[in-house]
Amino acid sequence: MTIEQNDISLQYQQMQQQLQMLMMQKEQYRMQLAEITKAENELKTAKGDIFKAAGMVLIKSDKELVKEDLATQKETIELRMKSFEKQESLLKTRLTEVQAKLMESFKGKGQAAQ
Repeated sequence: MTIEQNDISLQYQQMQQQLQMLMMQKEQYRMQLAEITKAENELKTAKGDIFKAAGMVLIKSDKELVKEDLATQKETIELRMKSFEKQESLLKTRLTEVQAKLMESFKGKGQAAQ
């Protein structure tokens, strides 16, 4: 393996790791979004007092304030998810390009060896 092939291979591996980390973060946000949606649905049917977790303690809260807080959290997470999706798309495109370079460098090496 030439130095150039080694560099391209290393770049490819690093980009794969970045993509994997990005997808893990995206999945965490997807889970948070599901929890928020579940909480919003529960609030719609909730009667009586509403409590909000503050660390290890539950605090009595106003239903409308909790709804607003959940809506804000949801909006923030949705924006982050869109950002992750853009990053993921760009990274996949770059990975394809680097993979093509890597394959080309190996083809060139194979032809030179003949």
